[in-house]
Amino acid sequence: MEITLIASGSRPWELWFGYWGLSYLLDETILFDTFANYCVLARKLRRSKVDLSKIKAVVLSHDHWDHTGGLWGFLKEHRGMRVYLPPSARESSKRRVADLGGHLLAAHEMKTLKENILLPDEMIGSFNGKAIAEQFIVIKAEKGLVVLVGCSHPGIVSIVKRAKELFGAPIYGVIGGLHLMHATTQEVYACAEALKNEGVSLIAPTHCTGRIAELTFKKVFGEGYVPMREGQMVSL
Repeated sequence: MEITLIASGSRPWELWFGYWGLSYLLDETILFDTFANYCVLARKLRRSKVDLSKIKAVVLSHDHWDHTGGLWGFLKEHRGMRVYLPPSARESSKRRVADLGGHLLAAHEMKTLKENILLPDEMIGSFNGKAIAEQFIVIKAEKGLVVLVGCSHPGIVSIVKRAKELFGAPIYGVIGGLHLMHATTQEVYACAEALKNEGVSLIAPTHCTGRIAELTFKKVFGEGYVPMREGQMVSL
């Protein structure tokens, strides 16, 4: 099982250039989030030498522009693609998927994307004082369960606890955006320790995690910390 970081941007200076968002390719067949715009996404897919004909589904972690923006251009070139949106995503987003020929899937149930790759029901988090629905992927890897997240608006510790409850097993790894870029050092340390107490051994933070938080996780997790860069592949 392999995960490739296609594109990731959330540093303050990157916002000025419109380079903001996140996108992963999972097992060569599942695109998880689509960055903020299709031009960047398409360029990064080419740079990573992705065989687009192998992609069978797109999963959107949540309905924010920096995770959905590239979808619209992608669907224009890949009509009939399966698209998994959180059930509580905006109706306008659901209509747009349908209008562009996507096959929308947004149900309150556990969904099997393919063998050993599952998509649980959404969780509700908050952003700028407003509720936001977010979904995450759970991968059954050789060393244990791995959670792939977009922004972790419900809180990464809450997501890990939810995954443990659903699957009845500890979570070995966490990959993705942890939304700690505005958290205090004390809050980040508390989060890192809480994840370790939940049994997490591997962590690969990206996107909205924040530089200070990344350094903190590196200190807490040691060899279990995986610094991911665009185009980098992690084998699970």
